[in-house]
Amino acid sequence: MGHASTFRRIDHFVHLDPARMKLRVLLGTVSVLVVCACSSGAGSGAQHLYPSPTPGEPTPPPPVFAKCTLPIPAGDQLALVSLDNTVDVAVRDIAQISKAATLCIIYGGSFFRFVNATHISYIVKGANGQGALYMFGLQTNATSLVSAWSEAGSLNGVYAWSPDGTILTYLSSDPGGVAWHLRSAAGDVVLSRLESISNRTIDPNNDDAMVGFSADGLYVALEETFGSQGSAPFQVIRLADHQLVYSRTTGTMATWSGSGSRLFFRTISGVEEWDPTKGEQLDVPGLSWIHPWPSADGLRIAYTTVNANGNHFPGVFGLDTPAGIQLSKLPRVGAAFLTSTIVWYAQESVCDAVTPCGPGGPMRTGQAYLNDLVAGTERPTIETAFFDSWPHDLGQ
Repeated sequence: MGHASTFRRIDHFVHLDPARMKLRVLLGTVSVLVVCACSSGAGSGAQHLYPSPTPGEPTPPPPVFAKCTLPIPAGDQLALVSLDNTVDVAVRDIAQISKAATLCIIYGGSFFRFVNATHISYIVKGANGQGALYMFGLQTNATSLVSAWSEAGSLNGVYAWSPDGTILTYLSSDPGGVAWHLRSAAGDVVLSRLESISNRTIDPNNDDAMVGFSADGLYVALEETFGSQGSAPFQVIRLADHQLVYSRTTGTMATWSGSGSRLFFRTISGVEEWDPTKGEQLDVPGLSWIHPWPSADGLRIAYTTVNANGNHFPGVFGLDTPAGIQLSKLPRVGAAFLTSTIVWYAQESVCDAVTPCGPGGPMRTGQAYLNDLVAGTERPTIETAFFDSWPHDLGQ
């Protein structure tokens, strides 16, 4: 799903939560709308523009504790990360990287996303497979329940917010197949129904699931590789009338750019692009990128590639002059834009004939780095896990 406020395949896979590692989907649950306001730390419950719950809906697992101890500076760049030697998630002010400050702490949860400049969302799973999507206000310390689900089997970790934070798109599933939803103050609409999830081995370097909005808020896209490829699991819909404007039966690792309505994705030919004016075109033949992540200024996309030994290497793709540039010759995984000119990634152990990594892939060493594209330098960072950054798109 692109980054921008556009997509996403939920949580960037560099999150150290094994349930999210690369697969980025939680299999098990049918999503049902629930809304309430709950306190988390100080502050009162916030009101959100969603339909009221109806009787008989599942009881959600409780929200995690979250608290902001410093004010959220207006207009500053923010990041959702975990710091060295911690398991909690922090909201950090990264307007000045050298003076980054922790503003809030979230004690638990997964699949973290910025909804807008003052709210984040996350998922909580219960012991019996039930789950819930919560929203937390960074200015109010208030938590609200957005949706809840019971056991059944779904891609319930795949969701994204519109650029203005008022519309939610997500996937749900049951034994009969996968449903792609759009939810707003007007209610919940099923945009498309796909075939059921295939019972097969998952390839983390090729399989993917993403939903997300274009940066201009005019289109919403779906891409998933877990079902039958005969049911057009790659679709773009125009939000104004919910009409299908583009579809295909193949494609993976998609992302919207950080501006306009440019959708990039991977096929057997390389990295291709679709936009509503030019249609479909091949941009970089032969590039097999993994988990692309766009910059908020709309100029670049970060990604990783994998070699024959299973190690990953970070790269950057320039949208004005499409080409892939490798950022490091050493194993690095999870390349993502912390800011529009600084790429975050994590260090991997080396896989070779002497120390093969096996079917589980390379282990992360616990070290992470920041690559400054302007200065052309790489340096270690205490942000050892990355989830999301704000703003997502140009103009937010």
